[in-house]
Amino acid sequence: MKKLYQLLLDRWNQKTDTVLVTIVEGNGSVPRTTGAYMVVAKNGRIYGTIGGGNLEYQAVKKAMELAGTAAHYVENFDLGTGENSELGMVCGGRVKVLFYSACAQDPGVGEFLKEALAAADEGKPYWLVLPFSEGTPRIRREITEGRGHCRILEENGQKIYAEEFCYDGRVYIFGGGHLAQELVPVLSHLGFWCMVLDDREEYTDHSLFPGVQETKTVDFTALSQILEVKPEDYLVVVTRGHRCDADVERFALRTPASYIGVVGSKRKTRYVREKLASEGFTEEELDQVYAPIGIEIGSETPAEIAISIAAQLIQVRADKTGMRRKKEWRKNEEKKCKYVTCNSYGSVSVRRMRV
Repeated sequence: MKKLYQLLLDRWNQKTDTVLVTIVEGNGSVPRTTGAYMVVAKNGRIYGTIGGGNLEYQAVKKAMELAGTAAHYVENFDLGTGENSELGMVCGGRVKVLFYSACAQDPGVGEFLKEALAAADEGKPYWLVLPFSEGTPRIRREITEGRGHCRILEENGQKIYAEEFCYDGRVYIFGGGHLAQELVPVLSHLGFWCMVLDDREEYTDHSLFPGVQETKTVDFTALSQILEVKPEDYLVVVTRGHRCDADVERFALRTPASYIGVVGSKRKTRYVREKLASEGFTEEELDQVYAPIGIEIGSETPAEIAISIAAQLIQVRADKTGMRRKKEWRKNEEKKCKYVTCNSYGSVSVRRMRV
């Protein structure tokens, strides 16, 4: 969201009118769920997506019409193929889309975006509130009405869309070599907060890690004096050797971190495990470690291994936030759903998923 807020603020500062397009409600099989965002200017889409295909094409057209006006707009789209469906898609679901016109002449837009950026930088939970008919979006710290992290509520005589943003935790990456340098930009793009730690100063140069929040030169044997790891945090161990790995893993196992992953061959993994077991760590404790780290995709290069690690962190994050459980529920509800592959606006191909 920080990138979205910054883009909107930059365009506002440049006196460019934009429209924030948001899926605020979705039912049935839809290409993107509630909380998908897209930014559109008078000349077309400039950031984000609400699912592609004819849905996005029609939404972009509408947003281009609204850019520069003071009007908010809500439209329901039917993604089915029946006589009442206007999009000609075969997903079968329905979505409610909110169009918020961010006028360059409205000072309230700039004030809101600065507040939103500050909230995103702070790293604490907050609610984004978008009005359906009039007024400026707001940032709120707490909403007690309704249920779920995405809600449509009634407030002061009009409907509002409220979405909660919770920061899942920090990713501490131990080791600043080639793998970390490939991993940090990927994780940053995925919304993870990253910090790189190494015992060599030349490998904590901030410029080596695009998107990193912080780097630190440390003694791997004294991490408990430096870090306070929380239950929501991730620990990624990619140091230069088994001795450093053992030092970091020893520290990690004494923390409440939700994820501990260690890179290395099966031989190195076995060596570190046996060493820590000899020090008194139990099999149950050692089984908490993802080793070797990452999802098995046949990766070999640092760039490929970084993708496998990022995929595993996405999976763990989804489990923690309940998104995978939500998707499994949708999957069970939609066993006969057709899925759409969109090659370009208005051009689709269809495949069935066997469940």
